[in-house]
Amino acid sequence: MFILLMCSAFCSMSEAAFFSLSQSGRSALAEKGTLGKLACQLLENPEQLLNSILLSNLFFNLVFFTLSGILSFQLNEHSSFAWGIAIGALLAVIVFGEIIPKNLSLLSPQFFVLLTCVPLSLIMRILQPILPTLSFLYLLTRRLFFPDFTPESYLRVSDLERAVALSGNDATLLMREQRSLQNIVALSDMEAAEMMRPRSWLKTFQPPISFDQILVELKGTLPRSGYCLLTESDSDEIVSALCLTRVTASKLETDWEEQFEDVIYVPWSTSVAVVFDCLQQTHHKVAVVVNEFGETIGIITIDDIIATLFTREQGRSRGLLNRREMKLISINRWQLTGLTNLRTLERKFSISFRKYSSLTVSGLLREILKRFPRVGDECSVETLLFRVMSVDDDYGVSVHLTRTVPSA
Repeated sequence: MFILLMCSAFCSMSEAAFFSLSQSGRSALAEKGTLGKLACQLLENPEQLLNSILLSNLFFNLVFFTLSGILSFQLNEHSSFAWGIAIGALLAVIVFGEIIPKNLSLLSPQFFVLLTCVPLSLIMRILQPILPTLSFLYLLTRRLFFPDFTPESYLRVSDLERAVALSGNDATLLMREQRSLQNIVALSDMEAAEMMRPRSWLKTFQPPISFDQILVELKGTLPRSGYCLLTESDSDEIVSALCLTRVTASKLETDWEEQFEDVIYVPWSTSVAVVFDCLQQTHHKVAVVVNEFGETIGIITIDDIIATLFTREQGRSRGLLNRREMKLISINRWQLTGLTNLRTLERKFSISFRKYSSLTVSGLLREILKRFPRVGDECSVETLLFRVMSVDDDYGVSVHLTRTVPSA
């Protein structure tokens, strides 16, 4: 009975450990050697894993209570002892077979996953012939009891965005909560090219280079992105990044090269929401944006995405230039930066820029003028008149936007 109780505790411990792992914990298992790889293989089919654990636990508990019943029957002459054994067996299973093992495994799920993965793999091999039958019975039961169950209709991002906007009339949502929800929804509809820091604005370093040389080139100021970017030794493709705002001076002076982290690569057309998911799953902080030719055109940092979620206005001007994308200077006249997103203008003025391939005001001007903008250039799109006021290497293009009132 003691052995059966320990087996029941093993099943409870393994169930809690495997199915309490976070996404980051599961990703870290692959780096734990052979046992970690075995645990990852078991998690590839969670339904069969759970069925194996529950079936084994049921078997051990049934045999345990059967033996306790036989022992109680043999002590029937001493009714007090028989009742004591029955109650004691029940409490032993609850406390030592369920509560304590599960609480222990939750303290360090990865450790107990590695501890139990080998016995679990053997149990799954033993039960392999009957696992398909159990899966079929589960599916059959679900179909019999829930024959009319249908999935919800697909909800598009635009529908969700309208729902969030309309919820502003509800007193239960505060203004800041509504704005944050709108920003979260907008990430799914925003391409990586719309948020990235352009390649021409990045400060990169090519190895071999020492930390003292980097300090000299930075001239005592942090890069705008907050990251030190290293390229390949024979090209300008970014391969690693170091967040200068999250590393101590002692680390930089001793093993600064070890502080660099790899980057991930994403296409320019990928949504920012997908980029955010990739950064979280891979535990990276920088995503390099590449065009259709595989060339680096910019980067997106995890800090850029998080900052976008909690700002009043989405756009790169605030993060890159410390300026507002749109500033009202008079009636029907605004000051824009070259990084102002055309999507912002579409929403504000209810016009469409879809016939243009550009994403920003600066790109729109280059596309219409067929050259780089110069001071004094003017372009008009429907009721909007763009006039270039200044062109600066540090702050890009500054544009005045005038909204013309159509004649009656």
